[in-house]
Amino acid sequence: MKVLLICWLAACLPLAAGTLKFEKTRKDAVVENDQKTVTVDFDFKNESDSDASIEKYDAGCPCATVGVKDSKMTYKPGETGTVRIAFDLGMVPGTMDKAVAIYIKGDAANHPSVTLTSHIVVPALVEVEPKSLMWDVGSKPEPKTVTVTMKHTEPIKILSMTGADPRFKQELKTIEEGKKYEIVITPASTEKVGMGVVHLETDCKFDRHRSQRVFMVVRQPLAKKDSAAAVKAP
Repeated sequence: MKVLLICWLAACLPLAAGTLKFEKTRKDAVVENDQKTVTVDFDFKNESDSDASIEKYDAGCPCATVGVKDSKMTYKPGETGTVRIAFDLGMVPGTMDKAVAIYIKGDAANHPSVTLTSHIVVPALVEVEPKSLMWDVGSKPEPKTVTVTMKHTEPIKILSMTGADPRFKQELKTIEEGKKYEIVITPASTEKVGMGVVHLETDCKFDRHRSQRVFMVVRQPLAKKDSAAAVKAP
């Protein structure tokens, strides 16, 4: 009787789904400034004893298009394949990680078998530091400085600075034409919460570097508990 029960349970259980072993799950993609797209390939092999089928993939971003070489979705034991991810760099503003979840047949809805990460490296030709300036409500409305450094081999000039907000005074200083600038920003008052944005337009020949933004914020002071947590945070 026990033997019959075991055989019946075995017949009812689904066959174990195969798995795919990826050579790498994270890759760097260094792009040129004039590139419009970049592709990243992730090679894999079915090292299990069962067929493995890719059921779906989730890029979570309209900037990425995912495909499988030869449109093949099922792989027998020992077979190899490639997942190719193409990125529209017009939608990737700078260096960042982009993840794609790969679901193999048998995966739970929210638990993909593997996540493939592409580290897209976009050279920074216009460096703005810091990108945001903060003042606490009630603090001294003292000036703060943003440094704009051109990292290109050719000069890049700031053509205009717009988005002036009466709550903040902005002053553009040329340290070295085409190479380095400073923007001095001073809040008119810190009596209440406020926010402004400065838009910088440069003559950089590459679209993704042409426009830059600086944010100015007068915020409520952090509570002591939040401040302590911020200090302890890694």
